[in-house]
Amino acid sequence: METGFALLNLATLPWWVSMLLFPRSRATVRLVMSPWPFIALAGVYALLLVSGLVTSPPSSASLDASTLASLLSSPLGFLTAWAHMLTLDLFAGCWVFRDARYYGRVPRVELLLTWWAGPAGLGLYLWRRRAWLGPDAARARSVN
Repeated sequence: METGFALLNLATLPWWVSMLLFPRSRATVRLVMSPWPFIALAGVYALLLVSGLVTSPPSSASLDASTLASLLSSPLGFLTAWAHMLTLDLFAGCWVFRDARYYGRVPRVELLLTWWAGPAGLGLYLWRRRAWLGPDAARARSVN
């Protein structure tokens, strides 16, 4: 399990380091625009999910809270959930990077927070983005 955990973390590291340290690099833009990390991570997630369901099928047909908790409490369940979180956090980070780039911003704090605390970084970015654009920006874009 430790090896799988380390490999999953290492798999996303180039994207995070590039976005944080080299935001204006063409290589970073190519990395961030590529769908391949998400396809690869989705494949790993699917393999882990199927492996977990085959080796430890749920005790009931419904996925209530206690059944889900027991599935996630196994090492394979944890690794599956971790792959899920890493994939969605990286997706959110790439979206933040792309969106901020459109507005000529480099959101290092928001990216770092998204890397370490997913939704908190995304929320901070959206809150700060609204401040850059002003309260009427969303309304003006929807009218046009």
